[in-house]
Amino acid sequence: MVEFGEKLKRAREEKGMTQQTLSEHLYVTRQAVSRWECGARYPDLLTAKKLSEVLEASLDELLSGEEMKKCVEKNPIVESPVIGRVQSALYAFAGMAYLLMSVVAIRFLAPELTGANLQMMGYGVSYLLGYLMITLLLFTGLTFSIRGKLTPKKAGVIVAAYFGAALISNIFVLMQAPGIWPTVFQSILYLICIVIVAGYYFRVRRLSPIPVYCVAAYGFIRSGIMYFQMMQLENDFAFIVRIIWLLAIAGYMGLVAYQAYALEKKWRLAVK
Repeated sequence: MVEFGEKLKRAREEKGMTQQTLSEHLYVTRQAVSRWECGARYPDLLTAKKLSEVLEASLDELLSGEEMKKCVEKNPIVESPVIGRVQSALYAFAGMAYLLMSVVAIRFLAPELTGANLQMMGYGVSYLLGYLMITLLLFTGLTFSIRGKLTPKKAGVIVAAYFGAALISNIFVLMQAPGIWPTVFQSILYLICIVIVAGYYFRVRRLSPIPVYCVAAYGFIRSGIMYFQMMQLENDFAFIVRIIWLLAIAGYMGLVAYQAYALEKKWRLAVK
């Protein structure tokens, strides 16, 4: 089967166009066209449609059904430069907020844990562990976003791992006190969130993004509950950090919902 890159090169040469000329018509770099032709990257779907117009070849002639899927899967989940910068900013903001929460956990839990029993120490360590794991995940997302390599599957892994980190933190708490039923129930909800996200991003057959929207809403609501649970740590510094943290979670959960929407929109374009 002739691959997209070969078909693109053939169609370009038949039109008597160089890679540079084609890139100017599409408002992309010559290197981008070169990567398409060698099979290293695929254009986004809107660019692919513009490509078919410039080369006077139907999209079906250039891209097979399987290659249309690769267009969606291999390209960044957010391809608009403006929205991409917003995405990076939200990852950075959320990552810094969780880093600050880690500092708060160390600063305010450490005195409380001095001389405390093993169960109390377990609670403190579990919260700190969860914050640090999520901080690492969010900065990983930031790195991929800045480099333009945050594909749908990578975004899905980060969201699933976000709830996975919270689940691990809860499991650590349950190891100290197995009978805390609210924590057990919360852990089950985290597991359901992981299954929903994995099902949406990794199944070949596309699922509705609505469950992912519900996951994002739950993530925000849960953070709001935790906000009030931590009011015993109240002082000026902790209050400011918690406000920043809650705003960051709202932004990140909004981003999770938007990423699911963007992927659904791209899949709809791919099957048209």
